Amino acid sequence: MKLIPLTSLMALALSGPALAQERVFEQPYWTKSPVIEAQGRAKLEVPPNRASFGVEFRETGASADDAMQAAVERARLAYTTVKKVAGDDARVTSSVSVEPYYKQYRDKNGDRIENNRADKVEGYAAKVSLKVTMLDVDKAGKARAAALALGPEQASRMRIYLERTAEVNRQAYEAAVTDAAKRAEASAKAAGAKLGHLMVLQEGNGPCLGSWTSPPGRVMNRYGLDRMMSKTSAMAEPSVMTSARFKNGKTITITQDDINALNLPSDRVPQTVTASVCAVYAVSP
Repeated sequence: MKLIPLTSLMALALSGPALAQERVFEQPYWTKSPVIEAQGRAKLEVPPNRASFGVEFRETGASADDAMQAAVERARLAYTTVKKVAGDDARVTSSVSVEPYYKQYRDKNGDRIENNRADKVEGYAAKVSLKVTMLDVDKAGKARAAALALGPEQASRMRIYLERTAEVNRQAYEAAVTDAAKRAEASAKAAGAKLGHLMVLQEGNGPCLGSWTSPPGRVMNRYGLDRMMSKTSAMAEPSVMTSARFKNGKTITITQDDINALNLPSDRVPQTVTASVCAVYAVSP
């Protein structure tokens, strides 16, 4: 058997892991030739494209069915009227709930207390909620007025906002790319170089030449900007929009004048859409 000197074994033991863990250094592409990194930013003021509001109709009855039917009839008439005003530009969702209310008595201190026993039910209270989302902001005021004309027991405020659609995102992105190109051109001109072809384009806040850390831009509310007042138009002569006769014999008729009287103007606050890109261009002397 051939003996291997101890010094040789130690040398192999020390060099083995180093050889196995050796890394090949790859030269970054931006060090091989001159480049310019440009951060493109865009901030667009976009008018809001959505509006929403809600109304609630509440009725009571001796039975749960009576209360529910009465509330549903009013809500259905409100739905019909909103649809006549706004058509498919109004998306209406509804929910209904009913609960009992009990007879009350006074305790020895004179405080009024409900007797929550099943045999002490005095009646039932039903509530129908309508949530309306408007795809056309110009029709939002009339749609809300149509719902208010039915006298809901509760109504929420009108919310006017921007839904960031694919089209809005593209507008902001294209503006950011254009800004990056202009910045790169200005940088090359200031440095006395000639701008070459585009090498890298990434969406976000960069940097392109290092690690990627930030997400794309976001939508922010802008307050204190110039406001655009929504315009409302009144018909020359009143016309019947909807009319219904309920089971209790009561008839409700909603005219155009009723809607016009409740059509409050709403300011449309522009929304700010931001986007950022990072671009790397080749340059030559």
